[in-house]
Amino acid sequence: MAKSSIFSKTVIIGIVLLGFNNVSFAQDDDSFKAKKNSFKISPTAFFASTFLVSYERYLSKSLSMQFTGGYMSASKNSYDSNSGYYNSGTYVPANSNAKDKASGGLVDLSLRFFFLKGQSVMSGLYAGPYGRYSTNSFEINTFTSSGISAPVTYKYNIKSSEGGILFGWQWVVKNAFVMDMYVGGGLKVSNNSAPSSYNKDKRSFFILESQDYTGITPKAGFRLGFVF
Repeated sequence: MAKSSIFSKTVIIGIVLLGFNNVSFAQDDDSFKAKKNSFKISPTAFFASTFLVSYERYLSKSLSMQFTGGYMSASKNSYDSNSGYYNSGTYVPANSNAKDKASGGLVDLSLRFFFLKGQSVMSGLYAGPYGRYSTNSFEINTFTSSGISAPVTYKYNIKSSEGGILFGWQWVVKNAFVMDMYVGGGLKVSNNSAPSSYNKDKRSFFILESQDYTGITPKAGFRLGFVF
């Protein structure tokens, strides 16, 4: 549900920004000397504790390539940090200072074919393929779910590869700023190294840890940055 809600909110934000873009486009997209590079960040990635930065380079008429790198980092009090357990009838308090941790990164490469161009060489309606690889590491403190309750720390990784198609609209404003909105999707394959004893019902980082599925994955978002 959390993942679906974030995806829906992202689509709504994109639609609102696109509406604003259509109103202002005729006024602001003047003729100017072409700038063939851009740097952008993705505000929607902050929902997943991730900082994403993208570099786009104009290659030839109606074609550009974009490289994206991302870093994820998060920590929080353990799900069971205020609980305890019994050892031979003696109550043992949990470590209230225990922290669950998550970290990782991703790389993303995409091609963009502009088929309804604006004044800038990197503005207009586009479509193209993308590929992404990500790896995330988790350290989760909890209790065993069977037998005598005892504290346990799970350390595991989620590695994912995906590829698909994106459709979007990129707008260059005053030959200085850029706004990029996109939707699309593809196929994702993931590998989760967590042991079978790990109780997924007690995931500490639900959004991050639930990315371990294999199947169709939707994408939507927007990026803001500048051209040079």
